[in-house]
Amino acid sequence: MLDILQGTPLWVYAAYLWICYYGIKACLGGRENRRSLMILPVVLVVWSLISLVPSLLSSSAWVGGALAGSVVGILLFNAKGAQLDANGETLVLPGTWKTLLISQLFFAVKYYFGFQQAVHPLLLSTPSMLMAIGAVSGFTVGLFCGRAARLQRALNALRRDKGIVLP
Repeated sequence: MLDILQGTPLWVYAAYLWICYYGIKACLGGRENRRSLMILPVVLVVWSLISLVPSLLSSSAWVGGALAGSVVGILLFNAKGAQLDANGETLVLPGTWKTLLISQLFFAVKYYFGFQQAVHPLLLSTPSMLMAIGAVSGFTVGLFCGRAARLQRALNALRRDKGIVLP
């Protein structure tokens, strides 16, 4: 186990700390505007697609996983307790552990497949692994996309109703 951690590039630790920071911050509650709702999903989609093996099989599985993850993310997250701040442009959210948990899941998936690529590169080229990588990577990204879609909808509804009615 120590060999695995010692062989991990430093940028992976930095990425992990960033993901932990974002997740812990979400546990405490926070503010989200239109731009901040989109930044994390876009970054994770790009990161996921860059690391995806370019094949029809893995790409198709990624799209299917992303769609499924988005649906689960929409169902998993809600805007209960959310309010508009004074300027009417920012959503004030209560804390939730869900974001921390799915960010840890995202990192674990990326770390596992990165480790497998380094140790057993031929294993990742098998059809079953191509599908698994695509589906699991797409699913974890989809969770964040579903969260963003749910909160974006809540922000729009609160702005439309002047913060009175929560969707």
